[in-house]
Amino acid sequence: MEPETNNALPFLDVIVTRLPTNTLQTTVYRKPTHINQYVNYHSNHPPQVKTGIISTLSRRAKNICSTNLQEELNHLKDAFTGLNDYPPELVNRTIASTLSATSTPPRTRTEPAPITISIPYTGKISHQISRLMKQHASIVTTFSTPQTLNNLLQANGRTHSKSRKSIHTGVVYKSDCNCGQSYIGETSRPINARVKEHQASTNKSDNKSAVSEHIQSSPNHQINWTEYTLLSTNQPDFTKRKLTIHITTTPTPDQQRSRLLHPVSI
Repeated sequence: MEPETNNALPFLDVIVTRLPTNTLQTTVYRKPTHINQYVNYHSNHPPQVKTGIISTLSRRAKNICSTNLQEELNHLKDAFTGLNDYPPELVNRTIASTLSATSTPPRTRTEPAPITISIPYTGKISHQISRLMKQHASIVTTFSTPQTLNNLLQANGRTHSKSRKSIHTGVVYKSDCNCGQSYIGETSRPINARVKEHQASTNKSDNKSAVSEHIQSSPNHQINWTEYTLLSTNQPDFTKRKLTIHITTTPTPDQQRSRLLHPVSI
């Protein structure tokens, strides 16, 4: 159990303070490591996301703060305008709108919901497309996050360490043996899960993997399980993954297992 400090005790995002009058005061709690960094105003995000952050934090302050609401709102204004480059008029308008909003009962929809599609958000052009589709086709659009630099800079052929958790799915991969041969396979599931299956099959010598058969026939050989090379990533189409394998390597007849569709060089 965490003891109180200076008559105050944090609980989730609330800090409860015991006053000398034997009453409780609540306000917003932030961890000591909090740096007031939110989505920057100049980042490529839809305007609704940016105003939504202001509204969410303002509503939280309204619900939590028992006495010092204005102090918390001033803190939010300084954080958004001074550290995240938000225009002061946008921050003030959004906070005022949030605080003045009253709860309304949910509206009942009598007519069928319109067609909704999701498009990548790329700035003003996304809003223009959204308006045109609504006006001319009665299609409602939502915005999705486009490719990030982290995704764009992960080129095919990059070696990934097993110590780094991988979330790649729909991949064509290559595992190397110390004899110089390699196994090339594909999976629609997370790559780490498939590599673990190969390793388990090898340890059990159950012949469920071409890698396992290779180790059984050559017990002195070793597979490098900690690293593998991704030849293709994020490809949900089974046929395209198979084509990638055939483009990558041309196997000889003895390298093609009759019960496997993909070519292997082990």
